[in-house]
Amino acid sequence: MEKNLSEFCTCKDRACPLHPTNHDKGCSLCIAKNIKKKEIPSCFFNAADGYPSKDGYSFEAFAKLVLSDKS
Repeated sequence: MEKNLSEFCTCKDRACPLHPTNHDKGCSLCIAKNIKKKEIPSCFFNAADGYPSKDGYSFEAFAKLVLSDKS
């Protein structure tokens, strides 16, 4: 496992400058960006077995994904 990557990280966008493998601040920078934009981090979408579609990363898009989960 890479030095700055948490064992629970599911983010697949390693090109993102906020990805934990691209700096030494862990998830903090990504979380701060998402809070500022009122969005949910992609790792939450991944944990819910979905990935943002045209609805993006909004709270509403995440709620729709979770509510649509029949498992």
